Amino acid sequence: MSKLYIVRHGKTDWNEKGLLQGSNDILLSEEGIKEAKELALMLDLNNIDICISSPLKRAKQTASILTQGKVKIIYDDLLKERGFGSYEGKKINQDLIDKCWDYNKNDDSNGLESIKECLRRARVFLNKIKKEYPNKNILIVSHFAFIKALHYNIVGYDENTDFLSFNPKNATLYEYDI
Repeated sequence: MSKLYIVRHGKTDWNEKGLLQGSNDILLSEEGIKEAKELALMLDLNNIDICISSPLKRAKQTASILTQGKVKIIYDDLLKERGFGSYEGKKINQDLIDKCWDYNKNDDSNGLESIKECLRRARVFLNKIKKEYPNKNILIVSHFAFIKALHYNIVGYDENTDFLSFNPKNATLYEYDI
């Protein structure tokens, strides 16, 4: 059995402005750096065998701060944030949230990575780490929507799942056994 320690990157200026980031490669804000440093103080690196991070700057910065140069970091494109197409850079609103997280509609308009595709990508990642890192303690640094997809692949979901019931917070640690 492997233990996953999953962390959403620290805040960015876009988080603070309520803008949808998606695949935009944005740095952490000063607040995000502070959050990551505070989490690093609580993280026991002796319990971490490896860190796997999204290659986007905000996640890379967070992973670097958390590991303090003491744990090897591997960057994996599977951990990138869900692509939100032409919605990226726009204010997040309830209509957009409902559109993005409706499993049955599975919207992929305007370049949006569909919810089913994001869930599939998370499943591929989980299968990959089960094969490549069995019985390891893995720190994973990723993004809001992709962490949701990981969560639901671990705990289970179906066409009636309320995907809005789990909302990973910035620089917060979530633990899972797989």
